[in-house]
Amino acid sequence: MSQIVMNALQEIINNPEHNEERIAVYFSPDYQQQVDGKHLGYDEFVKHMGLLKTKTRRMTLSVLSIVAEGETVFTHHEVKVEKGEGRDSLFEVLAHYRLSSDKIVSCQELTRMIYGENSDRNLGSRS
Repeated sequence: MSQIVMNALQEIINNPEHNEERIAVYFSPDYQQQVDGKHLGYDEFVKHMGLLKTKTRRMTLSVLSIVAEGETVFTHHEVKVEKGEGRDSLFEVLAHYRLSSDKIVSCQELTRMIYGENSDRNLGSRS
């Protein structure tokens, strides 16, 4: 299960192009996410990822740790966001994923900006 989450994060976050078909490979149509107190369903999540791709030049994921047990996966990762003109940000993410039938069905996530512009603090949940 941890490999599914790793592949999803790497293929969706690290890819500068928004690709709804790739999202559908890894995420259930019933996907639900709580991020920093905000709820996103599958459609909102797809929209969120699309918005991030229009607001950034590149996002780079670094997994610091990952633990899996059964259909549960926890990650501690960082995402460097490059917006251009020296306006980069770095986020720390703690995420608890649940999987079913080899698809991610839910995520409980906390995101903390380590550095960056104050206006980017909500990038983890902006939609």
